[in-house]
Amino acid sequence: MILSKKVKLEQLKDSKKGHASTYSSRYFAKSVPKYELPEKSMPSNAAYQLVHDELNMDANPALNLATFVTTWMEPEAIQLIKESLHKNFIDHDEYPQTEVIHNRCVNMLARLFNSPEDCTSLGTATPSFSRN
Repeated sequence: MILSKKVKLEQLKDSKKGHASTYSSRYFAKSVPKYELPEKSMPSNAAYQLVHDELNMDANPALNLATFVTTWMEPEAIQLIKESLHKNFIDHDEYPQTEVIHNRCVNMLARLFNSPEDCTSLGTATPSFSRN
């Protein structure tokens, strides 16, 4: 889990308070703030480009040999993820089938790891994998 602290803006240099994107001048008269909401809205394509460019600073997952990351999956799996992004998986009253599928996955994994039939196996869903 990542915990973040609120940044004290008065302690930051002006150059660290806003995004200095190469695309900024196309959409903005001044830099976009990093740690607070801008006063005015921005075009969705500009917001996308700012975040996209910042994420480009991360490592390439396909070249990551140190941790377990998913670098490829079948198009159907990607489609299922896209179709499920708007669901609140903890709200079983509103989305009961997600709980049914979750329970089946726990059972499949218990059997995959040879859980004895006479014991109670438990499992839970997690949003991601971490070794920490």
